[in-house]
Amino acid sequence: MGSDPRDTGKVAVRNRNALPGVSPPEVSCTVRPGPIQRTAADYLPLTEEAAAQFATDWTPIVLSQLARFRLPADLAEDAGQEVLLRALRGLPSFRAESKLSTWLYTITWREGLRSAQRLARRSERESSLQPSSEPVAPSSTPALDQSDERRRLQALLDELPPRQRIALGYHYLEGLTVTEIAEVMGSPTGSVKAWLKRGRDRLQARWTGEHPSV
Repeated sequence: MGSDPRDTGKVAVRNRNALPGVSPPEVSCTVRPGPIQRTAADYLPLTEEAAAQFATDWTPIVLSQLARFRLPADLAEDAGQEVLLRALRGLPSFRAESKLSTWLYTITWREGLRSAQRLARRSERESSLQPSSEPVAPSSTPALDQSDERRRLQALLDELPPRQRIALGYHYLEGLTVTEIAEVMGSPTGSVKAWLKRGRDRLQARWTGEHPSV
């Protein structure tokens, strides 16, 4: 008798909750070679072992994408678990109309948007309860052992509008094409091209301004 995909998904996520020494901000600064070429068939039938392997393979990639939403650790962890659970539930019925990786990126993008909205609502509630003079702590810290140049580049990326920042990440860190990014983000290719161009131009202008000799 086969395992219920929902049960195996929960087991897999519990097994991957604790990633020693890895937080979402750290993952966002690290390019990890993921199992991009794998297909749904590689994880089917969805046994407990297959679900655990799916979580092992894709957790770093999911966290790296969620980190671009600049979520605090608790929301990023919850969102990562939800992405994996949704993916595992849908995996048996997945039709290869797109690549498995693109399908998973789409789930991650939508969950990231939902989490960002929750963060905005939470921030509004907290700000209404705190004195206006109370300093607001930053939501994340840069990864350890980065050069000053790398940290500054990451800071410049963080200053970009969300869609520009995330589109650049998909394109240059994940290697997605404009068409694939449009599919993931549910937007026209023209919009994606505009986000990429504006993001590049903005980064170049800021970087040149701070490094005039480059």
